[in-house]
Amino acid sequence: MRKSFKVAPGVRIRASSRGISAGVGPRAARVHIGTRGVGVSSGVGPFSAYSRSGGARKAGASGGRGGRASYGGATKASIAAREQEAKTAAREADIDRVAALEKALVSVHGASFPEAERVMLPPPDEVDPDPIQAELEVAAGIPELAVATGGGEFPAAAADPEPVDRYELMREHRKRARASIPFWRIRDQIAAARAADAEAEIAAEMEMKRRSEEQESEQRRLDGLWSQLETARRRVADEVVLAVAAERKRRADEHASEQAILDDEWQRLNVNDPSVTLNVLEQAFADNEAPAAAIDCDGDRTTVVMQFVPPEAIVPERKPAHTPTGKRTLKKRTKTEINALYLNALESNVLATVKETLAVAPGTEVVQILVVRRETDKKHAGELAAICVGEFDRASYAGASGAREPGRALELAAESVLNLKGKTEAVSPIDLAGREDLASVLAEVENGLQA
Repeated sequence: MRKSFKVAPGVRIRASSRGISAGVGPRAARVHIGTRGVGVSSGVGPFSAYSRSGGARKAGASGGRGGRASYGGATKASIAAREQEAKTAAREADIDRVAALEKALVSVHGASFPEAERVMLPPPDEVDPDPIQAELEVAAGIPELAVATGGGEFPAAAADPEPVDRYELMREHRKRARASIPFWRIRDQIAAARAADAEAEIAAEMEMKRRSEEQESEQRRLDGLWSQLETARRRVADEVVLAVAAERKRRADEHASEQAILDDEWQRLNVNDPSVTLNVLEQAFADNEAPAAAIDCDGDRTTVVMQFVPPEAIVPERKPAHTPTGKRTLKKRTKTEINALYLNALESNVLATVKETLAVAPGTEVVQILVVRRETDKKHAGELAAICVGEFDRASYAGASGAREPGRALELAAESVLNLKGKTEAVSPIDLAGREDLASVLAEVENGLQA
């Protein structure tokens, strides 16, 4: 059943079994808004046409049933697809991370270490005479003298004396001379004026002479100050030359002294002097991934202790692999694989430490290395154990390339001691029975770590 109501001119409400809708506008171009969405109808006479815009669509177009409209949005299938994509991306990221970690573990020795070189200090800075001159001028009082003499480049001249106002003097003298003479005594008035003029002339001459003498006195004072200024300037100029020369010599001596200290250290480094070599290696090892310390120098040999971690601390439990269908995946490592990767990581770090030692200590020809670690098994948990010993000479290992696998570097090293236990070849602590020297070093290292 369908009903229609006109609620305002051009606005009509319709109710039917499909819902409620509103029509706005004339019949020729009417906009419909309702539960089925938005549509536009047009009609002339008995004919009309209707079309929807966006939102709802016919059931036939969406595969729905019962004439219901289907609207766009996420479906269970699309949500599941997106979740699968996220899982795939996360799995690929895990595989890449494990692969990168595995590569990093065995490529530490690929790092390059700049070889030590003799340090040459740059020439000392040139001496700037201006600050020295300014300081000497202040001490000599030149700024005050310059101000007192007018601050010019030439001697100052005293100001010319002001001219005497003779007529003013005549008026003053006449006024005083005629003050006591009655005005009717004309002749006495005239005589007094003449006498006053003569006195005024004399007074003017005397005033001019006084002013001239003051000018001359001021000029003598200015000339004296100028003479002092010139003398001070000449003295300072001479002192600047001497001060600059002295400062230049001081800097040269300081430069030579510092260069001599550096040259002495360089010479001692080249003969493997322990006081220099051990300090240089301490600075070089400060940022190493595997902590290391040089503990002794004897002739051209340097002993280094390196601390490493147990396998479970660095080796990933899984490794990159492929499924039978060729997809990338992560597969659990076997004990043998874990031990092999751990050994390669150990050897890579040892080679890196050896390369760095030979690079920064040119007087070292052989690196004797001892690797220790904290045990984690229940029986020896927390104990410090020696896990490998070896000697590495400069000719064989200074240029060890990172392009090659570390291989069996520890086993091939001179005086090598490496305990690979069982079929899985697990790196195990060295038996120190009969190795008092090694046991003594290990005890010293333990004490140093505990301090």
